[in-house]
Amino acid sequence: MKKLFSMFLAVTFALSMVGVVFAADNAAKAAAPAAAPAAKKKAAPAGEKKASKAKSHQSHQVTGTIVEIDAAAGTFTMMVQRKDVSLKAGKNVKLAGFKEGDKVTVKYSDGTASSLKANKSKSEKSAK
Repeated sequence: MKKLFSMFLAVTFALSMVGVVFAADNAAKAAAPAAAPAAKKKAAPAGEKKASKAKSHQSHQVTGTIVEIDAAAGTFTMMVQRKDVSLKAGKNVKLAGFKEGDKVTVKYSDGTASSLKANKSKSEKSAK
């Protein structure tokens, strides 16, 4: 009798676990379609962020004075209208001919300079 009762309990326990597994599976399936529109909603703002990020890729041109330069690291900082602007030299930009105190014009986008040109003062221009 004990053996029969323990078999009955084992089968009942096994069936209850199967029921829990099926219930969890059905709950996951029911939640999946609800999650899909949420994922689509999240995807749209990400696209909007990409569009606004694309706007930040605009090229800027500034004129200022080199305050700090590290040719080995390929970085420099310049003073532009009382503000420091730190930039990284792009592939085609050579920092070797520049030093602190040089007045320059820089074209850059996203913190990377695409061109760096020295500005010559009027006295330098007239000397030539």
